[in-house]
Order: sequence, then structure tokens, then C-alpha cells
Amino acid sequence: MDQESLVSIIMPVKNAEPWLQECLDSILSQTFTRWELIAVNDGSTDRSLQILKSFEAIDSRIQVFQNDGHGIIDALNTAFTHTNSDLITRMDADDVMPPMKLEWFMGAHKSHPAAIITGKVVYFSKGEISKGYLEYQSWLNERIQKQDHWNWIYRECVIASANWMAPKELVAFASDMYPEDYKIVLDWHSQGCEIATVDEVTHLWREHPKRTSRNSKNYEQEAFFNLKLKHFLLEKRDSERPLMVMGKNKKAKLIKRFLKQHGEVFIEVDLEHLYRFAEVENPQVLSAVFPDETVRNGISDFLAGFDLEMGRDWWWV
Repeated sequence: MDQESLVSIIMPVKNAEPWLQECLDSILSQTFTRWELIAVNDGSTDRSLQILKSFEAIDSRIQVFQNDGHGIIDALNTAFTHTNSDLITRMDADDVMPPMKLEWFMGAHKSHPAAIITGKVVYFSKGEISKGYLEYQSWLNERIQKQDHWNWIYRECVIASANWMAPKELVAFASDMYPEDYKIVLDWHSQGCEIATVDEVTHLWREHPKRTSRNSKNYEQEAFFNLKLKHFLLEKRDSERPLMVMGKNKKAKLIKRFLKQHGEVFIEVDLEHLYRFAEVENPQVLSAVFPDETVRNGISDFLAGFDLEMGRDWWWV
């Protein structure tokens, strides 16, 4: 196959029997047909492996392997070692690809060959989708509209876990560095990667009670905070500038505890005592508060009055 026109889809699979056929059918339905699926069975105890093997038997573009290790990161790395393309995308076995996903991604890639390609997401479920997930969906899609991903890098993971395509040389999953989806995005930020976007829904994210992100400690809030704050200290922290932490909520407590553990001196401030900014020259600011949009805009304007720019001097966390 022509390597330049092939897309490698890497997909870890563990006990995905209820959703796997729909997922695989959505891949088979792609309007862009020059893809290969590298699926890795991660110790499934249900019929996931049998389903994978049945699809492998009818389509030569599908290859199935056993995990060389244990867990999602090992499964992703196992899949990666078997890829034959210079372009990589990830898929999760409980989700669904819209039919034109890969075609849209390839279109963006032609214009931005060195970029990370991503698009919009929509959650779907047989049951009710929580307010938090719907807010995250809206927030991710707003990043697509505003093209401002890196300004928000410490608020949440700015690219959905299975909604990107990237040049092979930019794809690496660090061993035991969870959450792995956020880690790779932080790495792309460190490398100064361009993000090119598709103004279409390119991923259908299934919400269900057995999602790994709901049931593993690797995806709890503290794991995200440890990852993002380590990145901040390594990549953004200027030790010659004062550091301010805004807020007194649960997130603020996590931030302050982490900073103390790493020997960082910081100034605490909350929304009732913003006058303290007048007492501090040229600070860096981590804001753990995230009020409604009107108040957020007021905070942004307030900080701009001190010549503090979002994404350069201060961040929502």
C-alpha cells in the first residue's frame, strides 16, 4: 500500500462485547477506505476477541493482536508497533466513528500535514447523559470554534481521547503515565504542535456506566491534577515571578497541596480579595475558580488590566 495515503487506526479492546460490533461497523462504513485497523485485545474475558477475529476474517484491513503487557497504555503501544502508516488515529472500542470522519481528517491533513487533526464530539447513551459530560462536550466544541486549545491546556484535556489524527513521529504513549489521553496532548503542547480542526462532529462518544474513565483510579481528578501541574512546573513556571493561586474550592486545595509538596511558594487569593493583585508585580496565576461566563469574562478583563495574558501569564485550572 501507498504509505502516504494509509491511515493506521489503533484500538485497545477490553470487555467491549456490548458495543464492539457497532464500533467495527462504523469503521467499515468510512467513506475514506485506505485504512488499517490494529486492534489489541487487553485480556478480555467476554466475547470481544471472538468478535474481533470474526471481522478480521472478512476484511484484510483488520489485524488483531494480544496485548504485550497489561492495560490501555501497553495495548496502545502494542498496536503502534504493528502500524504501517505515517498517520495514526486512535479509536475506542465502545465508541462510533461518523462515516466521513477519516475523510474529513485527511482533508485537513492535506492542508496541515504536520498538524494534529481533531474535530467536534457528541456524547450519546441509552440513558441520561450527565450535566458534566454535556458541559465538557460543549467546552471541547467551543475550542474547535475558537481555535484556542493551547490557552486552555490546564483546564481540561483539550482533545478528546479518540478524536485525533497525527503524524506517526508525534505519537508516543509514555509507560504508566495516566491519564494517557491527557499526557499525549500535554506532550504535543510541549513540542509546539499545530492543531488543525474540522468543523464537523468527528467522534461519537458513548456514555455508559462501565466506561474506563468512570471506574479506574487512573482517571480520577487527582491523577489529572498531578499530570497537569507537573507539566506546568516543567514547561511554564518562571521561578523569578511570583505565583498566585486563585480560589479556595476543592481544586484549589489540590493545587496548593501539590505545590507545597514540590517546594513551590505561592500567594493565595480569592474573588473577594482581588485587590491583592495590586500588591504583586508580574505574577503567574493559576485560577481554580471557574464561575459562569459573565464572571469569567470579568476576571479575564481584570487580569488584562495588569497586562496578564491567558495562556502566557495565567491559566484556568
